Amino acid sequence: MVIDSTCRLLRSNGRLLAASRALIACSQRLLNPWHGISGGGSDDILDAAESNLYQHVRTRLQHHTLPIAPKLVHARRATVERVCIICRRSIRPGSIQHESVAADGRKDWSHTLCLRVWVDASVGLAARFPARSSGGFDDEASRLP
Repeated sequence: MVIDSTCRLLRSNGRLLAASRALIACSQRLLNPWHGISGGGSDDILDAAESNLYQHVRTRLQHHTLPIAPKLVHARRATVERVCIICRRSIRPGSIQHESVAADGRKDWSHTLCLRVWVDASVGLAARFPARSSGGFDDEASRLP
């Protein structure tokens, strides 16, 4: 009797957790995994969103619509709303923003996850196409897998 009741409650909680994760995904919180719900096993929704972000960044890098990730960024809390160079969503005041300055003096901002994906994709591209790596990474970084 108690075991049956517990199993029903566990199934109900599982459904509620799945619904909560879907609502979080719809709320565009995919780019910041700290807004997710911890526990409960693997998080397929966030994994899929991150995979899509990687693909989007790789495509933009290959089409030269996104520069190679910078070597140096400054992280701080945003005081004004900025637009992320990667996902093109706003970085709200109070959130962590990563500021980079291009060789031509242009400033760009990114979310933490977006910056990580941008750097990873840039390192991967530099490893495949060393001539393209001159924009951001030194020779040692361009040899990373």
